Amino acid sequence: MVFLAYASPFLFPLYLLRFKVYGIPFTVLEAFCYLFFAVFLLAVLLNVQKINWAQPARWYYLGAFVLLLGATLGVITAPHYIALPSGIIMDSQQAALGVWKGWLMAPMLYFFTFTQVINHPEKLKKLLLNFVYAGALVSLSAYFWGIFNHGFTYDFRLSGFFESANYLSLYIGPPLLLGVYYMLHGDTLNKRVKLLNLASVTIMIHALFLTQSYAAVIAVFGALGLYMLVLLIRYKIGLKKLLLALTGLVVVFAVIVGSQWNSRKFQQFIDFENRSSSTVRLEIYEVAVGLVNEYPLSGVGPGLFQGFYQSEGPEILGRAPMEWNIPHPHNEFLAFWLNAGLLGLLAFLGFLVLAHIRLTYPVIALWGIVIHGFFDTPFWKNDLAMIFWIVIGAILILQTYGSTASKKPAAPIRKRLGISRRSSTRTRKLKSKVR
Repeated sequence: MVFLAYASPFLFPLYLLRFKVYGIPFTVLEAFCYLFFAVFLLAVLLNVQKINWAQPARWYYLGAFVLLLGATLGVITAPHYIALPSGIIMDSQQAALGVWKGWLMAPMLYFFTFTQVINHPEKLKKLLLNFVYAGALVSLSAYFWGIFNHGFTYDFRLSGFFESANYLSLYIGPPLLLGVYYMLHGDTLNKRVKLLNLASVTIMIHALFLTQSYAAVIAVFGALGLYMLVLLIRYKIGLKKLLLALTGLVVVFAVIVGSQWNSRKFQQFIDFENRSSSTVRLEIYEVAVGLVNEYPLSGVGPGLFQGFYQSEGPEILGRAPMEWNIPHPHNEFLAFWLNAGLLGLLAFLGFLVLAHIRLTYPVIALWGIVIHGFFDTPFWKNDLAMIFWIVIGAILILQTYGSTASKKPAAPIRKRLGISRRSSTRTRKLKSKVR
């Protein structure tokens, strides 16, 4: 079972391979999740494996159940059919059930199983390193796809075998952040692993740059900046080193912005008057908020945002939208609300609270997901759901079994900032004289 867990990050892209069993569509990734859970269940029945329900696991599993319940209610309350402006009648119930099965049920079974199987920080480190290597392999395959199989979008953004360059950036953001963490804490790795991790990070950084996803760049730099601030506040880290690192981040970010300033994409990004990517996104947010107001409890149902966007978007906007084929609301919070109702949104917020009760290093990847989620939707897709759950599961495992981080508690921040407490020193001298 541990071997299946170690191999799992390399299988996330296999959702692209599909087959049918008695007319029911499945993906290879789904089949793996069901197999992984079945092997675990068999081990439990044979008393080889025990189920851990202790805290905090029970709260994470409860959150997953609430999310699944919200999505289930969304499937039940969704209309059977949606008449699209193109004249096509969309079988919305079937579409919602497919999303429920492939984006929720299968990844949740994976989350439950690997958090039961991986029960030691060192095992988790091996799993997460494989996750980093898998991200590098996806990036490499994107290069080859771009060279030999038209893996670039019409505006020359690297997309690989994904439908969009944004999907590639959403995929490689979390493993890239974990790879950077392992670079900063290389004392826990041997030389071969350090080199492999460095190569993986280099490949993913280059691929991320070629996607030209500004949201992904903001997410990566934002997560790294938050991590350094946490080091300053919580741990005994030199202030000069952290300020130097933060300055380096700002300089690199400024260089990236400067290199893109005169590009057509960046000019569209900062254009809020004419038709551009930003004005289209604002329009999407307007429709999404309108749908939330109309369906506040149940949402529109899993995977049905595009159908509702096309059918009800013109009425909400009071005009025809600039873009019609919008699969997601481009905001993670709105996406959870619309796909899984109010229960889904509360479950997502609950995961964020649980993840910060005791900080562990995989939270750096979660920060990247959340920051990226303000501009895009890094969950509601087969592989992205698996990435979300592997990050949440890693946090759960370290909160349960402890962290390998060997950091000492911080000195008071006043002391680290170089502010002396003379009054306290004088008081102690007076007391000694009295004695």
